[in-house]
Amino acid sequence: MPVFKQQSRQTPCFAATFSAFRCINPPCEVSVLPIKHPDGPSLLAMRCVAVEGGATYKWHSHPFYEFNFVSDDSTTMGTPTGWRQTNADTLFLYHPRERHSSESGPRQRPRFWVVHFDASPAFMRQLPQLSDPDPARRIWTLNPDQAEAFRWLFLQILNEHTLDRIHQPLAEQGWLNLLLASAERWVCGSAAEIITPESATPELAKLWHLVNASVGQPAEFQNCIPLFPNYGSLRHLFKRVFGCSPRKMLQQLRFQHAKSLLLESRSSIKDIADRCGYRRQHEFSRAFRRQTGVSPTVWREQPTARVATSPASTSNASNHGGQAAR
Repeated sequence: MPVFKQQSRQTPCFAATFSAFRCINPPCEVSVLPIKHPDGPSLLAMRCVAVEGGATYKWHSHPFYEFNFVSDDSTTMGTPTGWRQTNADTLFLYHPRERHSSESGPRQRPRFWVVHFDASPAFMRQLPQLSDPDPARRIWTLNPDQAEAFRWLFLQILNEHTLDRIHQPLAEQGWLNLLLASAERWVCGSAAEIITPESATPELAKLWHLVNASVGQPAEFQNCIPLFPNYGSLRHLFKRVFGCSPRKMLQQLRFQHAKSLLLESRSSIKDIADRCGYRRQHEFSRAFRRQTGVSPTVWREQPTARVATSPASTSNASNHGGQAAR
């Protein structure tokens, strides 16, 4: 497994990797630009999941691409070429219909940063390292700067994907393009690096991970707020950086978790609703339909068909700025 050469003497801390772009006065005007490039990649779903010790993910495959970045701890990954002992800061790229899984030991607690996306063969041919047909050559160990950059880009994509903003699909695709181009450069040993902004604090990183960890038990988030003595000011900083409140982010992450489960498993809608913190299946289905425009069953069958027609995409034409800080 190749280890990439260190590109910078100084590695910024993870807490300094949060940033968001917002419209400023005067208000942004709606233009007639296309919502996104028709030949570019399309994001389907993404999530960051902290894995408990002893957790397993069954063998599965799907008709789209998947980045899976392993951080925080080692684990065992099931790849198309077999089981592989994996250290933290390892990036996997699975091609459509490639089977994969994972198993963590009782004391292993890795974190998986998963990005599901669709892309045409013509687009992927521009990235020869990422389109390599040999899955064994699509496993890379990132150096600290590259690992930091991946997490930062992940959060930028997630930020765009979960908020209703003017030109949101165009910006989302732009960040996804940058992630793919950066990964190709890392594999090629390019000296180019992503500059991560220093715009947040360790407490903000802790709050984001608490929100992300609460997708299956939203009530736990409320119970943990006392852990932050300065939650009031931290909540305002969170909204300024991410463009929404922690509670709004929690709701959006629950939908992302649901989409990932719909894509990766054949779990029942009732089971997925329960794992996303909904007590009743019909409440989950109603909320999911409001978010995507279709039922969970329909979205599972046709996830790519809804990318350009979800409410978050179509409503932007009637929003004139200020959407980044709801």
